[in-house]
Amino acid sequence: MSVVHRVRLPVGARPLVDEGHAVEPAEVLATRRPPGEGRAVPVAGALRRSAGAAAACVVVTPGSVLSAGELLASDGRGREVRVPDDCLFLGYDAIDGSALVAPLLGTEPILGHVRGEVTGVSPEAIEIRVTGARVAGVGGSGGAVHGELRVAVHGPGDELRAGAIDVATTGRILVGGSRASAETLTRARAMGVAGIVLGGVLDKELRDFEATQRRRREIGGERGDLAILLLEGFGKVGLDPDLFSWFAAHDGHVASLFGESAELYVYDAAPPPARRTFPRPGDRVLAHRRPYAGLSGELVRVLPGLHATPAATARSGVVRFDDGLTAVVPLANLEAAERLSGG
Repeated sequence: MSVVHRVRLPVGARPLVDEGHAVEPAEVLATRRPPGEGRAVPVAGALRRSAGAAAACVVVTPGSVLSAGELLASDGRGREVRVPDDCLFLGYDAIDGSALVAPLLGTEPILGHVRGEVTGVSPEAIEIRVTGARVAGVGGSGGAVHGELRVAVHGPGDELRAGAIDVATTGRILVGGSRASAETLTRARAMGVAGIVLGGVLDKELRDFEATQRRRREIGGERGDLAILLLEGFGKVGLDPDLFSWFAAHDGHVASLFGESAELYVYDAAPPPARRTFPRPGDRVLAHRRPYAGLSGELVRVLPGLHATPAATARSGVVRFDDGLTAVVPLANLEAAERLSGG
């Protein structure tokens, strides 16, 4: 199976690959010079025009990347304004008559984090045909990372705990079980773990962790961000057992994880198993996790979209248990026992 993955390029990025080129996850596809803090370049005064009239003399459009000494504005009569440094033109202020530019900083690499063949190159993006097994999630956090898969729990319902994170997990993409605490996520980031795949995570803990990562970026600690992929929902939700077994069979394979788009590619891998068929209304079901673990009953209906329960936010259904209790339970925590006659 193959899909086309699009690596977006920022304004002014310089591609380093051509169509047909085979790329690896750690390969640099392009370089960029990110813009620094904006600063004003006087225009109206230099052209001896009013601030409003000088706007018509600007010869570049917002978003243009300019080289040092390049023409910024001209009155057509010999008066010109040129930029002093390589910069990004942000816009013109018709009130004070100045142009706002952002000087370009040092060169930075742009990685694709995927393995495949380049199928298209444009100023906006590089397209790569990725041949690998794709696993889609319901949510995620963080950017793009790559590394070897490592299954870090014993079963699909186990919690990934901080004690499982050590120096051997540095640079790896860990497969957990039902959830990971904020303590575990913080330790994983500190130990240099590339990414984590989970059934779910508590929404508040994920938001707190994301806020911590944002603060680190703001003070210059951008490197070391952790990418997270959620496969089932928000809360403590176990992984599909068949999918967990598939991950275990591909332990050690190279993978690429994209937190924001909630997807994972695993290379040199068999296709992932079809998602376990969830129970249908009318089915007899058995609950596997607290607070209803071990209780059986009937699935009355399936709720649309994701639904919040005390334990998780996931695809859920209304269950009428045999003891008379009716509750909303994540479908991932239910197992169909048998279909009622006529169902």
